[in-house]
Amino acid sequence: MQNELSVTSLKKKIAFIVEHSAIKGYYPLERAAILARLLKEEESVYIFLKQDGQEAIEIFTDKQLSPILFDNYNELKTQIRNLEPDLIVQDGKDTLVEQIEQLRPFCKAIVHFDDFGEGSILADCNIVALFEEVRENTAQNIISGSFAFAVKESLKTIANERVSNELSNPPHIVVAYEDGDENNLTYRTLRHLTQLQIPLSVTVAIDREYKHSIEDLQMMVLSRRNTKILKDEHALEKLLPEADIVICNANYTPYKVATVGIPCITAAQNERELNNAFPREHNGFIHLGLGRKMKQSNIQNAVMEMLLHEARRERAVRKQFELEIQDNNDVIKSLLLDFAYERHNMVSL
Repeated sequence: MQNELSVTSLKKKIAFIVEHSAIKGYYPLERAAILARLLKEEESVYIFLKQDGQEAIEIFTDKQLSPILFDNYNELKTQIRNLEPDLIVQDGKDTLVEQIEQLRPFCKAIVHFDDFGEGSILADCNIVALFEEVRENTAQNIISGSFAFAVKESLKTIANERVSNELSNPPHIVVAYEDGDENNLTYRTLRHLTQLQIPLSVTVAIDREYKHSIEDLQMMVLSRRNTKILKDEHALEKLLPEADIVICNANYTPYKVATVGIPCITAAQNERELNNAFPREHNGFIHLGLGRKMKQSNIQNAVMEMLLHEARRERAVRKQFELEIQDNNDVIKSLLLDFAYERHNMVSL
């Protein structure tokens, strides 16, 4: 018993504070769940989740994690003060200065993920996957890069099981605008694709965050052969094994596609996504800019470029795999443990 107690006392206390953001979608919660489960193998892990309904809770319970729910930062402050964690990991909503000031006295280190709020400057480190190409006056505590995307095991499995990248007959295009699709780019993209006079199979992924009526989509689907809708909370993931080309938004979704290795065309759902530097040509993507200004000719030309040129598809997949995204979890875990054990050294990865 005494040995068990001494082992427990040696473990670091790591607290995840997670809050759903309509702009970033549910992925930050998934990232927190992935990392919490990894760290739980060695350390004492606690998850504080802002009340946001059953969908948010299920992301953690699906990974056998039990989040502690809170309503506001005053309540959270009391919980953190009682816990006195060695490390706080914050993900989800952008933070305010006063929120972090409340927590700062009761922990040794704070690490944020993709925090674009004013509170981020008070963190010891802000790890950014949604980085911009040109960054002016970048805060000294920012580390950015494709390594900051934590990968679900299911995506690794899909990547390993894909036999080849040869086109299906007819070629299968998956349309997946995750994280809300505020300007209904799903409808716009499908309408443009239906005007292509070539044999195609098109599947539209509709997840739990899609805010628009699917009746108009259904009418278009009925007008063209080999075109269908998959409505599922994991729609994209279920379609990745059979996708030849993915057309998606420019937030976290391109990282999922790059993990598997599929030629991909991206369009930004908003100005914030437009600035994300990851889904660009140097990483194998065709980026169409702001989706609501997307011309029919632009998306049709991008699709035809991928379909007609095998070398272009091969280059896209090669560039994605060169990023070694499947190894990200070990990199992030090591970085977080460095902060928990106070052996960190702010260097660029």
